[in-house]
Amino acid sequence: MKMCKIIVAAALIITAIYFIPRSSRSTGIEQRGRRLSITAGKHRLKANIIGLENSQSFLVIGGSCRADSHYTANLSVIPLNTAKQLARTYPDFRKCSSPGASTAKRSVQSMLLYAANRGAKRRLKTLASLASAGKEPVIKMAYVKINITNHTIKYGDEEIPVDLYTNIPSWLVKDIQIVEKDRKF
Repeated sequence: MKMCKIIVAAALIITAIYFIPRSSRSTGIEQRGRRLSITAGKHRLKANIIGLENSQSFLVIGGSCRADSHYTANLSVIPLNTAKQLARTYPDFRKCSSPGASTAKRSVQSMLLYAANRGAKRRLKTLASLASAGKEPVIKMAYVKINITNHTIKYGDEEIPVDLYTNIPSWLVKDIQIVEKDRKF
């Protein structure tokens, strides 16, 4: 009986060790209810979750990921259903000379993305690399909209406030899957 308790205790310790480094703190995000504290290098942000979790597929048409940024990735996307409709009407909608180019431009959404976990962080970096290389990946993403309420940069012992103005919505990415690495319509 004592051996069984030792095995169970060891299994619990191993499980705890395995999951602790994969918590949201490993990405610099702590969540308490609907409030978030985000630490990214010298950046310190406070945010609130607004709305419910969404899951949607997108065609990624651009993106970047900078090590010194306060977000994980910045992506430009078109909802996949919209991209499919555009491709049916304008097969060359991605070309500037296409009659569908102006319609496609109006469908583009820019997103500042914050990874909620290590897996999402890795995949967002991969996506940004693919987009920078001219690929057009298709993704499925589970995310929730967030409102940044405070942003400071730590400089020595001081925290310097940063202007919060941006017209690009921010999202906390819970899960992201790369469905196709380079979609050709």
